[in-house]
Amino acid sequence: MHGRFEEQARRTPAATALVCGDERLSYGELDARAARLAALLRRRGVRPGALVGVHLERSAEMVVALLGALKAGAGYVMLDPDFPAERLRGMAADARVAVVVSRRGCQQPLPSVESVAVEDAEHSGPLEPGSVAVRPHDPACVMFTSGSTGRPKGIVASHSAITGTLTGQDFASFGSGAVWLQCSPVSWDAFALELWGPLLGGGRCVLHPGQRPDPVLMADLVDRHAVTSLYLSASLFHVIVDEYPRALDGVRELIVGGEPMSPAHAARALERHPGLRLSNGYGPVEGMVFLTVHPVTAEEVRDGRPVPIGRPLNGKRLRVLDEGLRPVADGETGELYAAGAGVALGYRGRPGLTAERFVADPYGPAGELMYRTGDLVRRRADGVLEYLGRADDQVKIRGFRVEPGEVETVLAGHPGVVRAAVVARPDSTGDKRLVAYVVPGDPRPSEGELREHAARVLADYLVPAAFVLLDALPLTPNGKLDRAALPEPGPITGSLASASAREPSGEVERALCGLFSEVLGVASVGPEDDFFDLGGNSLMVTRLLGRIRLTLSAPIDVRTLFECRTPAALVPHVARAERDEPAAAPAPPPDGGALALSYAQRRLWFLDRVDAGTAYTLPVLVRLRGGIDAEALRAALADVAARQTVLRTVFEERDGEPGQRVLNGDAARPRLRQVDVDAGELAGAVAEAARHRFDLAAELPLHAVLFGVRDRPGEHALLLVLHHIAGDGWSLPPLFRDLSHAYAARASGAEPGLAPLPVPYAEFARRQAERLGSAHAPGSLAAAQLDFWHKALADLPPGGPLLPRRPGRPAVPGRDAATVVRRLDAAAHARIVEVARAQGATLFMALHAALAAVLVRAGAGEDLAVGSPIAGRGHDGTVDDVVGFFVNMLVLRTDASGDPTVRQLLARTRETALDAFAHQDMPFEEVVEALNPVRPPGRQPFTEVVLALQNNARAGVDLPGARAGVEPLRTGTARFELLVDVTDDHSPSGAPDGMTLVFEYRTSCLEPEFVQWLADAVVEALCAAADEPDRPLSRLPLPEPPRRADAGRDTVRAPAVATGTPADSALHREIAAVWSDVLGVDGVGPHDDFFRLGGNSLRAVRVAARLTGAGRTVTAAQLFTSPTVAALAAELERAPADTPAAPAPIPRRPRVPRQPGREGRTDTGQKEVPWS
Repeated sequence: MHGRFEEQARRTPAATALVCGDERLSYGELDARAARLAALLRRRGVRPGALVGVHLERSAEMVVALLGALKAGAGYVMLDPDFPAERLRGMAADARVAVVVSRRGCQQPLPSVESVAVEDAEHSGPLEPGSVAVRPHDPACVMFTSGSTGRPKGIVASHSAITGTLTGQDFASFGSGAVWLQCSPVSWDAFALELWGPLLGGGRCVLHPGQRPDPVLMADLVDRHAVTSLYLSASLFHVIVDEYPRALDGVRELIVGGEPMSPAHAARALERHPGLRLSNGYGPVEGMVFLTVHPVTAEEVRDGRPVPIGRPLNGKRLRVLDEGLRPVADGETGELYAAGAGVALGYRGRPGLTAERFVADPYGPAGELMYRTGDLVRRRADGVLEYLGRADDQVKIRGFRVEPGEVETVLAGHPGVVRAAVVARPDSTGDKRLVAYVVPGDPRPSEGELREHAARVLADYLVPAAFVLLDALPLTPNGKLDRAALPEPGPITGSLASASAREPSGEVERALCGLFSEVLGVASVGPEDDFFDLGGNSLMVTRLLGRIRLTLSAPIDVRTLFECRTPAALVPHVARAERDEPAAAPAPPPDGGALALSYAQRRLWFLDRVDAGTAYTLPVLVRLRGGIDAEALRAALADVAARQTVLRTVFEERDGEPGQRVLNGDAARPRLRQVDVDAGELAGAVAEAARHRFDLAAELPLHAVLFGVRDRPGEHALLLVLHHIAGDGWSLPPLFRDLSHAYAARASGAEPGLAPLPVPYAEFARRQAERLGSAHAPGSLAAAQLDFWHKALADLPPGGPLLPRRPGRPAVPGRDAATVVRRLDAAAHARIVEVARAQGATLFMALHAALAAVLVRAGAGEDLAVGSPIAGRGHDGTVDDVVGFFVNMLVLRTDASGDPTVRQLLARTRETALDAFAHQDMPFEEVVEALNPVRPPGRQPFTEVVLALQNNARAGVDLPGARAGVEPLRTGTARFELLVDVTDDHSPSGAPDGMTLVFEYRTSCLEPEFVQWLADAVVEALCAAADEPDRPLSRLPLPEPPRRADAGRDTVRAPAVATGTPADSALHREIAAVWSDVLGVDGVGPHDDFFRLGGNSLRAVRVAARLTGAGRTVTAAQLFTSPTVAALAAELERAPADTPAAPAPIPRRPRVPRQPGREGRTDTGQKEVPWS
């Protein structure tokens, strides 16, 4: 194992291998630290074949310890710090642990065993690779599971068992693009899957903090680190689907195992996440993680049939045999036996038990053993196995393998117990729990004493949830325990069933008591009742935390509940959490009150201002056939605006600073204009109305027109034009859902009753600013992320990739756009997704790599920056139903030097994207302001080439009596020099169903021949990369470009400085004085650059406002084209001859932006909906 890791570290030493909190270790760093610890272990006497105990919480040091033990030639034994000390001592004794690795100063659970502090290796010299001989069949680890005799049994897994399961397989992605979340308990074999899978394959492992998985933290980690792959026990999977479905947002592949998967939960997960690759994994620890994996489809779980366990993995041989070890026919029930790769060496120190379960394989090579699983299965005619149950008493509790006999033995050891029996029964939620039946002796023990006795020895999942005291255990006629005759445990009640119990006080405590009761299925829960004493377990913890978050808006973590186990103890934590995250947003201020804009809104407001009022709009057409009640539609629009306050907001300016004001009353109702046209006039009328330009200070940001077609009765078209300052692509589904609901109610004469939003947009803006903090405050999120972007974009030319540009192009690019469209069919789409997924990458990353390869071929250089919009709505779902502009722009800088292979380039783009996603909170405009690059007029800093994947939910509208379809519109204007806008389609089953690639470009900058070539080349690169991922970029079979970019003629240059106005003119002095006042800079010279002196977009607006007057109009855009005092003075001197003295009327011309940048503001059209 460690040899494979060392090979990977030599190949990609700088690639990130491990993430734990804020700590990131590259392959090279992790390898070096482990080598130092290995040398220390060797000096302490560790030799090949020995076992090293690792008594560390989940951390980077834990992984260093595991890898260091392997390098030293030993195997490892995980000693979970959460296990009782007595259990750890028994495990260490059975495994004959030679040394324990722990932290310096921590309490040592094994005082008789030599201890090594992981910190002591920091100054140790490294162990040379290969200096210790280790064979494939040497022990790599010992994993303990429940044992029927009362002792946990240690299963010895070899190096080859782990590598044989995790390499050379196709059930999951472990390559350079994969990011696995390690959240399983460290004592499970799934721990090896989540950790060693990516580390041996070149992927990345993200460690979940703490020892217990917390769905809230999981969702945050998945979002923050772009986790692609997860393993969940079936029990935890079911809870997450029920309570935390957003925790799976963004996950590409999920394997569920440990227990039978619920088909209903699988169906719901696939319905919510149609792109998810969901698999059902089966395998006992003795077979190393999985023996079989079955890909789950929506069709097979739709009717509720049990989910099969699938076919054997590569190298694993499975046999279905009867009691005489004879093969059974397909369709018949038999016991499953496993041989081949992954099978354990046996049980540590238990030769009798090993001989019982590992038997000679009569169908394999001489001397080979097969493992008797104890599981009953049947094989279908297609070779797929179906799980039917157990042949013995073994059960699974919350994903853990449990032998009831172990629990019975521990309980029988209590001096007050005569006899005990333990069975698994379903609780009120359907989950299995252990129930202990005890015949008491004298003195008679209480339930609390029995629970405490069990908890001292057993892991928490082995402690019974309920205890039933009986005079005698029921027996069958032959004297065996009659399990069927054991009574159901009586209802558990809380302390409030007693008249002397304290009643809950205060609303929060009463609510918590009610939630405890609801989740536990226990009546009369009092404020001092212990959650776990009433039968709570880790899965119930997850459910309870979800209900607390939903009901009380208090995000409590798992650790808090384990430490504060009663409603009374939780009250102060809930109170603090409520102050941190209020349950309800503050009411909007009355008409006339001002609210701050969000970062994204400020960007849109500025772009609107510097384009002299040009709007940035999102026009959508809904074609309707049937009767339409115009008055009901008008009222429904008002209902939607009443709920979505951003739709009844105006954006005003005071001394260059924007503010927003929420309107009420009649002024808050969006206008619906009715227009009747002939069928032949409809397209032109729609196009003209879609060019509506907003005056943001005076009108609402939603404009609606209902067209009636005179010569086609019953045919209508509803045009909605939404200004981007009030909405993005993700806003369209909630907008149309609200409109459909409100219209249905109004058309029937009812009130719509739209519920208030939990977090309105203005409250989101406030929370966003509060969360980021000041970029000047050490330790703030803004400061940390800005530091990342400073480093990531250092020395990057702001003009974007070098492209072969049109000769004679204007210094300030025009706005007109043209498009080239290409289509990939479903087969090609599926192949690209499959190949990307195999390398742990997403479709977006594959598109990015293909675009980068083509740009290199076009002469763009090897240091490539591509802009990419990101939704910006977070992962917690609080703003999923909010209409508003949330989008942020990320700059993805990729190194294409050294003629990498496609696979290597994909890995690089993958790393770039992950790092950017991890720092996506910092608003793009704040990054640009901090870096203050040279701003060529009319262009976006760093983002003149943009790649956007439209993977947001599709908008639909359901108006009673009408058949509706949504048709996004394009506007013929471009905001970027080149936008590659991709929409991927999926079939109803979620399978890839083709991609549409739209290449939108500025006609004033790029020639159609080049863009036609680029579109063809990107398609060719995608297909070639899927077929031959190990081909170098220089050998990709791409067509030759019409011409390659040339730095001499294609570089974007700033215009020459205008001259003509004397440096001491009155206009010059006026400009210098305004600049000095706005910038706080003395002695502004004639050729000082406004932005180099500290100017930014809002300060440009402020300067323009102060210089406007006395018949002269100054726009912020002029500061970008003329950024010095002399240049601006010359520009304004020419103004009377070139421009009107007063502000021009607002022309009705649309803009549909994708990602706002600094001042190149021509818009892209949209295909589905932009930027989501």
